[in-house]
Amino acid sequence: MLNNQIYLYNTLTKRKEKFLPIENRKIRMYVCGVTVYDYCHLGHGRSYVVWDVWKRFFLSQGFDVFHIQNFTDIDDKIIKRSKEEKIDWKELTNKFIDAYFEDMDKLNVLRATLYPKATDYIDDMIKIIIGLIEKGYAYKAGEDIVFSIKKFKDYGKLSGKSIDDLIKNYRVDSSSYKENPLDFVLWKASKPGEPFWESPFGQGRPGWHIECSAMSLKHFGSPFDIHAGGQDLIFPHHENEIAQSEGFTGKKFVNYWLHNGFVTISGEKMSKSLGNFKTLRDIYQEYDPMVLRLFILSSHYRSPVVFNLENLMAAKEAWDKIKNAVDVCSSLGLIGELKVALPNNFIAALCDDLNTPLAISYIFEKVRLINSLVDSYLKSQATDVKSTVSSNISEVLSMIEILGLKYKPDVLFYSKEQLSKEFGSYNSTEVNFESFDELTTENIFKLLSFREFLKKRELYESADKIRDFLNKKGIVIEDLPGGIRVKKR
Repeated sequence: MLNNQIYLYNTLTKRKEKFLPIENRKIRMYVCGVTVYDYCHLGHGRSYVVWDVWKRFFLSQGFDVFHIQNFTDIDDKIIKRSKEEKIDWKELTNKFIDAYFEDMDKLNVLRATLYPKATDYIDDMIKIIIGLIEKGYAYKAGEDIVFSIKKFKDYGKLSGKSIDDLIKNYRVDSSSYKENPLDFVLWKASKPGEPFWESPFGQGRPGWHIECSAMSLKHFGSPFDIHAGGQDLIFPHHENEIAQSEGFTGKKFVNYWLHNGFVTISGEKMSKSLGNFKTLRDIYQEYDPMVLRLFILSSHYRSPVVFNLENLMAAKEAWDKIKNAVDVCSSLGLIGELKVALPNNFIAALCDDLNTPLAISYIFEKVRLINSLVDSYLKSQATDVKSTVSSNISEVLSMIEILGLKYKPDVLFYSKEQLSKEFGSYNSTEVNFESFDELTTENIFKLLSFREFLKKRELYESADKIRDFLNKKGIVIEDLPGGIRVKKR
């Protein structure tokens, strides 16, 4: 059992606090999920990568994590999109739930313990709404049931906003049937042709805010440890969750509220309403998902992330440096035990409100050290240097695993020893490229072996022709100290 003290920034108290779970070594964490009417964009990617790293770090420190992340599978946007596509709303939401998992799997986001869908918890929502009406927090307004924010004396404690200022400064629904224009809908009467559920209040469907309260209270009770989401959810969504949940239970709802910062493009928050969003699928067409993950983690999770080509290319170069160090060590047989103790400075950075930029800087300190040690090892072949390289590269692999950066050798590697085994069969220094139109793995090996044969005889011009031939076929080769790395361009 590890005893490193974790500190996190609690939006509710507006300060960094020591993390103390309600139940020893067990964490109950609720993360607001997506409304499934479209493909995930970069903002979603950032949010779920952040909570994934929090979860991975908690697990690495010996905690059990019960992680819930919901799907909002009924709302106005879903109904509108299903009508536009002329398909049933359930078919639409199932399509985009599947797409969510495809996108997040590529980003190496661990699956939650539970993915509840809002429509499976209608009875629980109705129970809460009935309780809020009985306690005087909710009332009928027109055909809807709404929550009276003035009845909840602590309204605004998460966002720091006052009711009077909100009414003055925010665009709010000024429908005359509400007692206060900021009162929010708990149950929405259905319109003709819309999906509906039966309730004591008539046919309708739940409001957005009540969903998360019902699902989290059903599985966690109150209070629970962590509620997380994007900064855009602080108000009104999370503020309203607190009001209705605490109004219903009479207890504190959540101990720690965590929120990640926005993704900005050209100085503006990325959003669908502004039309400046990038889907994850768009980005995957040009970049390795691990490059995107490293880009996201290169900024502190509470800070804004500036999305542009320059920053994405910097992340690609950084990821390539890490992979190159691993590839070189692998080619030289220098990778030992993959599971080693994490460096203390790396753990300390993550204990300090998940400071991933600082943690990543320690990874690159190790990478620079490894590159220097490899040069020394190649000259000396010293056993102690080999041992030092092995322990350091194992630490790098352990650190990137905690950050969810999935290294996979998407390349072929042939050692010099493998390539030289064929030398005795060559009786010519000419290669017939026409016989290598089909570049099978076997044919690539034959060409590389012959290239090494030519280099041994200092026939470099002929050897370069093989490199050029492979390059034209989309095959990139890189000479490493222990052999040749091969990958598709």
